[in-house]
Amino acid sequence: MHEPLIKQESNDKLRFYYKKEIILVIISATIGAVVSPLFFNTSIRSNLASSYRSCIINNNKETTSFTKKHIFHNEIAISYLQQNTSQYFSKFTCTGNENDYGAWKERLCVFYNVCYNKIGSRFDYFRLPQTKPKPLFYDSSKGMLYQFGIDGKPSPFVSLMVGGDTSWAPYITDETYPTKNLTRLQQIHTLTQTRFASGSIGHGLWEDLGSISYSMDRLNIKDRNLIIMHYNKIDNTSLFRTYHKYVIPALSENPMVQFETYIESFKTNYICFDSLVLGGQMYAFPKPEVKQYHGREILYYNWRSKMIQYNGFDPNFVPKQHHIIITNKSDSITKHFGAKRHRAIANLEEVEKFVRETYPNISTEVIEWHTVPFNRQIEKLLHSTILITPCGGVSMIIPLLPHGAHAIVMDYYVTKPHGYAYGQSASMDGAFLNHIPHVRKQYYQVYGPQDYEFDFPGASDTREVASIKINMTRLQLLIDKAIEEMEF
Repeated sequence: MHEPLIKQESNDKLRFYYKKEIILVIISATIGAVVSPLFFNTSIRSNLASSYRSCIINNNKETTSFTKKHIFHNEIAISYLQQNTSQYFSKFTCTGNENDYGAWKERLCVFYNVCYNKIGSRFDYFRLPQTKPKPLFYDSSKGMLYQFGIDGKPSPFVSLMVGGDTSWAPYITDETYPTKNLTRLQQIHTLTQTRFASGSIGHGLWEDLGSISYSMDRLNIKDRNLIIMHYNKIDNTSLFRTYHKYVIPALSENPMVQFETYIESFKTNYICFDSLVLGGQMYAFPKPEVKQYHGREILYYNWRSKMIQYNGFDPNFVPKQHHIIITNKSDSITKHFGAKRHRAIANLEEVEKFVRETYPNISTEVIEWHTVPFNRQIEKLLHSTILITPCGGVSMIIPLLPHGAHAIVMDYYVTKPHGYAYGQSASMDGAFLNHIPHVRKQYYQVYGPQDYEFDFPGASDTREVASIKINMTRLQLLIDKAIEEMEF
């Protein structure tokens, strides 16, 4: 219970009068304190900046309230050194590869109180003034490191892109954290650069955008107000429009912003981030080796559930009757010029006819997925019990199937080494699909030239430009197995 601001005294009209006056003054001051920041915010004219006013502090004047709900805002904070408590300094915490500086491509970190310096076009890291520098990193071979680099040379610290093509490291400055001409952003931000998203929805979902979800889960951060900054230009393609409409909102209530445009929307020299998540980019389909990523199952499943739930469906939905979907991969962005198809089912019409005639009591549907909006794809998959699909990016919809569903996925015949030996029946996407345990995978194996057909004359790469000719006897064996396992 709050103490009364003014103690009441009965039968004293004069005191009562002054009490009323004081209360009115306090109320007026309170209203002024609330309203004045709103007027102050009007100086930020950029539409982008005004969209995020709830997380901005300009020149240390808070514009609106901010509740610290995140795990790293509840860390130990004990005053001991008697330093200036109003002075900010930078720090960071990482997960993975904390003893090998050179292993930066998969390192995941959160940086606190770093500022983007517009004049220097860099991120500044502010270290406390000290007579003896403290180590930043502990490398097994190089020892204690005091800079973001090795042997006195700047070196990458994290990767902003899957595969490590875009590196990032802050610049250590001896200057103090800025106290003027700054915009301070209190919301959690992340900075990323997509690699595959423009050309493949499978890679875009499970690597580029999926990595954001995985990083948040690995750091135990749950924040629907996350600001996702895209380091390079955001492509205006149909795939990116799909991401903006159906996928990115599963990560945050805020739209993805282009980093340069976002930074320029603030009219100060320093843009300071209370919490900036960097790195943690995850390959789902490593090249050229084939690698199993044990332990990622929960990360993939959580990301699946976020996408399904955002689009209005129940991630735990289980259908009550059988439905078979056959994928018609009629188009591909990587289709060779003059090719009649790209890595598809070569005898699709024969497969469709066989399935309909052999299983007349089960509804069957042939779908060209690129013609179906993403939210409708989710709905159709959740109501399916058996999916028959070629390998490659089109098979990346498999995690959206319901619990206990079966996916019959085409292998390919190996003629060029790619993690498999010549003559093997290889699973192109097994390194990913093998870690989706709620769906049972059945790999339609390919044993030789009788099982595939090149997509255009003169082709020789059976992995990239060959389509599968399905044998009906073997297909029936896999469908029967699926139906049998779903009996109980």
